[in-house]
Amino acid sequence: MRKILIIFLFLFSMNFTLTAQENEFNVGINGGITIGNIEGVSNMAFGFDANYLFDVFEGVKFGPSVNFVYFVTQEENGFKPDAFVYLPIGGTVKFHSDGDDFYVALDAGYAIGISPEGDNGGIFVKPMVGYNINQNFNVNLFYSGVKKSAPTYGYVGLGLVFNIFGGNSYYSL
Repeated sequence: MRKILIIFLFLFSMNFTLTAQENEFNVGINGGITIGNIEGVSNMAFGFDANYLFDVFEGVKFGPSVNFVYFVTQEENGFKPDAFVYLPIGGTVKFHSDGDDFYVALDAGYAIGISPEGDNGGIFVKPMVGYNINQNFNVNLFYSGVKKSAPTYGYVGLGLVFNIFGGNSYYSL
């Protein structure tokens, strides 16, 4: 855990040394339906995410990311369990081409369990395919999953992302 935090802080501080025109600071909201092992307990999930990206190569951006994932639980047999809540911390890589509004991306890292019952968390992965609506907004389709020792908690959904820095002419997330 300590190593992940040190890597995250290093990457985040390194990004601020670059110019804002090359970098992107994005915030987003998302929601969807659960799939896999959690379907019996939850049928819906939502999340928030933020990432700070910088150009690595032409068409490739990379940077740290922080997410928030909330699995809404449902009552079953008169009992409603506490919600499953995670704080994934990791990195994002995005691929795009000049003049194309479509992109593919991957968020990956470790999801810290912050549920009331003391969940330990697990490996986090969020592959996505997106479309730039304009320089400030885009939408994406994604799968978001937290792999624990036995079950995988996941959901598929739709996200809306806002680029705080205002984007650039070829890519806005």
